[in-house]
Amino acid sequence: MNACQASAEKPGFSIRRMTEDEFSRYRDPWNRLLDASCSESFFLKWEWIYTFWETMDRDDAELQVCLFHEGSRLVGIAPLYAYSSTFMKIPVRKLAFLGDRVAGDYMDIIAEPGYEETCCREVMRRLRRQYPAAYDVLELDGLCADSILYRYLQSGNDADKGFCLQPRFDCPRTILAASYDKYMQGLSASTRYALGRKQRKLERACGKAVTRHLDLVNNPHMLDVLFDLHRKRWNSMEGKQSTFSSSYRESFNSRLLQRLEEDDGFFSCMSVDDEPVSILYIFLYKNNAFFYQNGWNPAFAAYGVGLLNIQQAIEYAIGAGCRTFDFLRGEEEYKYKFCEDSRQAYAILLFGPGMHGRTAKAIFRIKTWLKGLLSRYHNIRTLIAVPGIQPFCLQGRLN
Repeated sequence: MNACQASAEKPGFSIRRMTEDEFSRYRDPWNRLLDASCSESFFLKWEWIYTFWETMDRDDAELQVCLFHEGSRLVGIAPLYAYSSTFMKIPVRKLAFLGDRVAGDYMDIIAEPGYEETCCREVMRRLRRQYPAAYDVLELDGLCADSILYRYLQSGNDADKGFCLQPRFDCPRTILAASYDKYMQGLSASTRYALGRKQRKLERACGKAVTRHLDLVNNPHMLDVLFDLHRKRWNSMEGKQSTFSSSYRESFNSRLLQRLEEDDGFFSCMSVDDEPVSILYIFLYKNNAFFYQNGWNPAFAAYGVGLLNIQQAIEYAIGAGCRTFDFLRGEEEYKYKFCEDSRQAYAILLFGPGMHGRTAKAIFRIKTWLKGLLSRYHNIRTLIAVPGIQPFCLQGRLN
């Protein structure tokens, strides 16, 4: 088996590694396969994946995208790359999903319906054999519970596991009703009251706010508004920093918008006296809205302009035919004012056979064991602290 191509056991099924030149010209076949697949993540689109690769620092990175073919027909894609990084402060060579460092959620293998299990099985088998590239740590982050790779690994079909499936973060989302009125009726009475109260307070103090929903392609200047308001918001929070406020993120998103279509997303911009006070950056794919980023003027924080803008964006998304409004990673309290549903995101960890891989694995196991021990200790302490509950076997041993 050579480094660039491998034949699967199934007759007519093959896997090969994509070249960089091919990647730049692969938009149409990539997106056709994604559109036909069961995957519903905007962050698997070629525009997102390729723009990440194009704009990142590639001095020590290698493209490792694997293409799965049945004869001459493309039936699967594994969007991977390798780069030098650290794992628990150990220098390692890491294999990961493309787009992992720009907060791309819901990453996965892309597969034609009917080929999901075959593609997942073959890619996992090769990853264990250090194909398509040697690595110290394989870290496939951002898998949600309905991704095809997660479902495959949980199905028990994968014989020699050897991997760790680690919970990463929750992704709150709301399942949208058929109409905005029905959606609002589904919110708690306290949330509806709070939104109405903030709206009235804003109108009394500042007059009526105007919210515009602008497509991403024809309004790239709104990125400047987004980064400006995002910085103002974070600068008002002492001791906190945002990874979004960087020259690289500006370059990445500017280049991304040049590639998108008009129906790929929108900015929701709320203004008072023609001054933007809140902006949301939202992507659309397969009738799902993905709330990626936001910014607001802290001088208007008392009026809840961020919350009011989310309310307006959800109304617009419902009108556009969206079935879900996804808040993506992060368990900020404000998200749960608009939804009760949440999906867990996971990472697959697999360690290489080299010295750095074995060291990383050993430290990871020790850290995981210590976290479990501390968690059990905390639970026992909590149990003992409950009035009236004094387990006789634990008395005097933990105090």
